[in-house]
Amino acid sequence: MVDNKDLTVNFLPSPTWNRLGVNRAKIRNIPVDGWNSIPVQKEIIEKYINNSDSEIWDSFANIQTGMGEEIDEISKISQSKKIRISADKTKSEKLFFNCKNGENAFADVELYAPENTELTVFMTMQSAWNANGICAIRTKFKAEKGAKIRLVQLNLLSQNFRFINDVGAECEDNAAAEILQLFIGGNETYTGTKTTLLGRQSNLDLNVGYYCKDEQLLDMNYVAEHIGKKTVSSMNAGGVLRDKAHKLFRGTIDFPLGSSGAKGDENEDVLILGEDVINQTVPLILCAEEDVEGNHGASIGRPSDDVLFYLASRGLDEEEACNLMARAKLDALCSKIGDEELETLAKSCLEEVTGYANEKL
Repeated sequence: MVDNKDLTVNFLPSPTWNRLGVNRAKIRNIPVDGWNSIPVQKEIIEKYINNSDSEIWDSFANIQTGMGEEIDEISKISQSKKIRISADKTKSEKLFFNCKNGENAFADVELYAPENTELTVFMTMQSAWNANGICAIRTKFKAEKGAKIRLVQLNLLSQNFRFINDVGAECEDNAAAEILQLFIGGNETYTGTKTTLLGRQSNLDLNVGYYCKDEQLLDMNYVAEHIGKKTVSSMNAGGVLRDKAHKLFRGTIDFPLGSSGAKGDENEDVLILGEDVINQTVPLILCAEEDVEGNHGASIGRPSDDVLFYLASRGLDEEEACNLMARAKLDALCSKIGDEELETLAKSCLEEVTGYANEKL
């Protein structure tokens, strides 16, 4: 009897040399049974679990996600009920996923914004700081004509958890997807987001921040697919790597035939604070259309001697200076969360992992 299996995820849309080891990721030893649903607060269960009063939900099966089809394996094993949230004019909801020690749990979330509505959903993944297990979440959303969906995800799990975070989105004419993700916790984190800009002048605004230390692994795959004309995407990732942390960022802008007038930008800004860090960045632009504009860039490096000298002149040793820079980089992202309670929670977790308090900034 097979108790575990490996899942292959985060495929680079156009593979490069296999010897580089960046074309895909493999999540090893995933249990084939014993999965639970991730607990959420009672009011969410009462309002949104298996909310299926519209045929629109049937179309969500066709939305492609960033991590790929093998996440379906976990969905089938867990048999979790879907959390379905739809907007009515303007709506905002908070989902707190409280992961339990020793459990492997999955949540399947679907978000829908009808024409000219706005939906904001905050997701916070958390656990006791010494807990361990697997937390897996798949989120799909659809924004109809003129609608906007804002998704904020905070990974505040313990350093012993494995976190699997899969996102897929579709946007119609003049629709907007705004995604903000902060990854602090988890010993291994696998995350992927694919946004399909179907409609004319639809747009994506993606901001990702991370702090990885010790031997944490962060494997990312982000894809912006420009189908409609004059679509716009902006993907920005940035964070801190220290000790023996390993991070792999794949960022793809895809301009297929017919996406004339589209524009895509991607950028990553990495602060390296360790000699044994492994940092891999794979920016990719695919282009089958002439009238498009694609840009990508990366800024990767250690603190300069001039910066360290300046901070030393202000009474900070090298360790304190590095902690200050790490904290300041991610505090800027926290200020964009848009909810005071969650911003405070995220900054508190940052204080724990960086060892630098907000009042010292």
